[in-house]
Amino acid sequence: RRDTQAVMQALLRQTSKAAGRAALFSPSPPGGVQSCLGGVRHIGQVGVPENYGQIKDGGPGTKFLGTPDNHRELLARRPISPDVLDIDGKAHYKFPIVALSSITNRVTGCVLSGAVGFGGLVSVAGGPEALPAFIEGYKALVPILVFPTKMVFSFPFVYHTLGGFRHIYWDKTMKGIDNDSAKMSSIALFVASGGLTAALASYTF
Repeated sequence: RRDTQAVMQALLRQTSKAAGRAALFSPSPPGGVQSCLGGVRHIGQVGVPENYGQIKDGGPGTKFLGTPDNHRELLARRPISPDVLDIDGKAHYKFPIVALSSITNRVTGCVLSGAVGFGGLVSVAGGPEALPAFIEGYKALVPILVFPTKMVFSFPFVYHTLGGFRHIYWDKTMKGIDNDSAKMSSIALFVASGGLTAALASYTF
């Protein structure tokens, strides 16, 4: 019996505290707390405003829970997901060489797809001789840009090809995927791609 009384007293104390919190945090109209209690629905002893969170309907929103008045502005300034950049524009994360290598592999794949698609459209529109004629016309029109252009188109081809070989090695052997090995292979991939790209761009067809 004593245990039952102790439990009942504990429940009464919790109920009183919950009712006190409800009265404290609920917005008080001019009529006071008693008037406010008439405009809420009850979940146990805790009052919840009928238009809880509905600011557009004239409700208090979550201001009574401590939401600041400029919360909409703060939400607009909140970083998008994935939040690479903070509110002040600074990067959250460091970009190790392995991450840069992975990103470059994807970018070069997109560039190759775009280049192949462009060449295909030119050939479809002008026939099989249209693309070689376009290239020769470009070389004659802006010869100073020939080498940089060859660099731009050679690097994605070389890098994506070598990166593909690296992935095949990873997949087949399950080796070289630890942090140190991936870092070293990424450095080697960039160096080899740069050298082969310069060699291809320097070659005259």
